[in-house]
Amino acid sequence: MKEFETLGYYAPGFLHLKVNTDYDIRDLNELSTNPKKKSVFSTFLHEYIHFLQDLTTTNGLQNGNFFINLLKEINWEIRNDGKSEFNVPVEIGNKNNIEANFKLREIYKGETKGSELVKYDRYVIEYGKIQNNSGKLIEPIKYKVYYFDLKTKEEKKLYFGDVCLKEYIAHSIQKQFLESIEHHDIPYQIAEQILFKEYPDFGTNPKYLIALCDSSLMSYHPSQMFFNTINRMKKNKFVPTNCEDVYEFAYKDLKFTGEIGQMNVEQLFKHSIDSTNQQYSDTLKSPIFTPINEWLNHLFEQAKTLRVQSPSFICSLINDNGGLSDSFYEIFEKLGTPFFTNKKELGGFVPPRGLKNIHQQPYQLLVFKEILSTFFGTTSCSMYDFCLNSPERKMTNENCKKAPWKKVKERDLCPYAQMWKTWGLIDEIPVRK
Repeated sequence: MKEFETLGYYAPGFLHLKVNTDYDIRDLNELSTNPKKKSVFSTFLHEYIHFLQDLTTTNGLQNGNFFINLLKEINWEIRNDGKSEFNVPVEIGNKNNIEANFKLREIYKGETKGSELVKYDRYVIEYGKIQNNSGKLIEPIKYKVYYFDLKTKEEKKLYFGDVCLKEYIAHSIQKQFLESIEHHDIPYQIAEQILFKEYPDFGTNPKYLIALCDSSLMSYHPSQMFFNTINRMKKNKFVPTNCEDVYEFAYKDLKFTGEIGQMNVEQLFKHSIDSTNQQYSDTLKSPIFTPINEWLNHLFEQAKTLRVQSPSFICSLINDNGGLSDSFYEIFEKLGTPFFTNKKELGGFVPPRGLKNIHQQPYQLLVFKEILSTFFGTTSCSMYDFCLNSPERKMTNENCKKAPWKKVKERDLCPYAQMWKTWGLIDEIPVRK
């Protein structure tokens, strides 16, 4: 994830994975089999887990939904204000609950900064206060975790959320592959400490904890499901004997009730993935984006089948010898990769098996992020180095660094300009307040 990009990061919702290395990582076979590059591949693996979480968990799918809704809302406001200029950074309103959803997302996400070496102590429940566009007060549960910083000898606190769950899963799988890897306790290992103190009878098998964290991501509010499941396990004296036991217990008799009605875990997931798929499709309606739409549709359908038919797949990516399992390779073939780059912005992409039309612009979703950055006041495009290295054609100039929206007036449109034009922003100019 972007917050922890020392070695690499994955951009949720934008399907971009980056490994901060000078090695050319485009040949993943060579990267995964060369002993000298095992640590680099382990970073790729860590971020690839986040890609899988983005596609195959209810919580992860909300990233795409959130960012596309945000883009659509801002775009609509800009195009319909009757002016040729718009102020940046844009103000987030609550007409369509964008502001409320933004605040909810921050609570679900939790805090990401914390201490390197800690000892978990306890948690308390608090309630947030968020007003939706009809004036109704929403009070989502917040989990405040108290811990002792073993270096500073101080008591500190952290609002625990889905980031800590996602990072534990990625950390644990990476450590099975490369035992020497080390991460800070926060956010990577605090979930483990919480479970071991709150319910020590659960056992110490890391795959079972992966299952608990992963099953918690199959809800809109993962930290609530995490703590609720732990408390139910204690009450029922539940002790798992395999990963499937954990999923079955976590999902048993669980119903989610909201504006869309009452759903079980699988129904909520299917609703979320179909909704996210449609959101991307609606945003990429232009014929020039047809191949990307076909890729995304294929990706979401494969991800849906994977999760429904193999709920515990995430637990079996590494074999007992610490190598990539047959299950991993099967999933890799079905889903391929997101667009990935190294420190020098050399990019690669592995399409999923069975995709009929292989598109040539896997980086197109990164443009969403760049345009959002423009809306919030950034005056340069961070894809400059990548485009500079692109073998297709020369697209870069000073506008990339100072005013990328001006590139929509050029003869050959770069990916940013294509999107700016497609979204009807050709005559719109951002002006800093």
